[in-house]
Amino acid sequence: MGLLGGALKMALVLVALWWFSRVVRRVDWPAVWDAVTQLGVLEVVCLLAVVAVRQCLNAGPLAVFVPSLGLRRAVSNDLSANLVATVAPPPGDVVLRIAMLRSWGTPPTEGIAGISLNTVTYYVARFGAPVLGLGLAVVAGQVEPAYAWTALTSGAVSLVVVAALVIASRGERPAARATEWTAVRLRRFSARVDPVEWASRAARFVRQAGHVLRRGWASAMACQFALVLSEALLLLLSLRLAGVPASAAPAVTIVIALLVSYPLTALPFGGVGVLDAAVIAILGLEQGPYEATAVAGLVVFRVCWMLVPLVLGAGTVTWWRRQHAAEAAEVRSATRAG
Repeated sequence: MGLLGGALKMALVLVALWWFSRVVRRVDWPAVWDAVTQLGVLEVVCLLAVVAVRQCLNAGPLAVFVPSLGLRRAVSNDLSANLVATVAPPPGDVVLRIAMLRSWGTPPTEGIAGISLNTVTYYVARFGAPVLGLGLAVVAGQVEPAYAWTALTSGAVSLVVVAALVIASRGERPAARATEWTAVRLRRFSARVDPVEWASRAARFVRQAGHVLRRGWASAMACQFALVLSEALLLLLSLRLAGVPASAAPAVTIVIALLVSYPLTALPFGGVGVLDAAVIAILGLEQGPYEATAVAGLVVFRVCWMLVPLVLGAGTVTWWRRQHAAEAAEVRSATRAG
């Protein structure tokens, strides 16, 4: 099933990139470059301010699920993990996250629970975004059949994740039994495996994760959906500053386009090329006088959405390595071994 899913994902990426390449070939790239380079200092500051808000919202759930961490360290942890996830194979980002949390005095169980819940709640928002987009389209009178189908299928995925979270938060006994069953079989290969201890740890982890989830669920989900809306604002600003007027792409339509297309961010590199193609198609800007400016706006959006956080992540990783040299050495060793 995993192989089939990977093949379908790759096929979708290739088809979308092929379509996007047709758009790219028609684009007046000198005009795109002019639109990007004409951004003023104040405009760049506005974009960076939205990026800063986005990063705080992105790290907000981690700060909620790990209260001892605080928002500043949560942002540093998130930026650093994003950088490692981009340039190194998994689970390098998770290893770095845990090492950073441990260096700040966060108990490993609490840290792992927070990281896990942060990731899962983001998936709820990622696949729930088209439902929000459909609701906005209904209010704005811009409903399309494709929006409804996307919201239905993607919303179903989001509901499944929510149901799994609810079950997992109250499933200490099933988790303990499943872990013990696994440990009994692993014991055949290693005498150091203790099924009883493994079951006890699994029960404690689910108990703690469930407590944290019930306590911070509302705040975390508010951060996750606010994150999606901040990215819609970033896209809106990028297109406007690049020269796409409201007459060609109304603000509400731009927001709907991103929300409906948002599950495509699950593809490699945030769905670069694929998400962009979907947004351009929904806005109807793949041909006409604003094609080049729309592409320029998406270039600005991608720089703010991907490259700026990578630069910030490089800074946070460098700072943390200087402050915690021993833990950084362990991360490098574990990453190379993986």
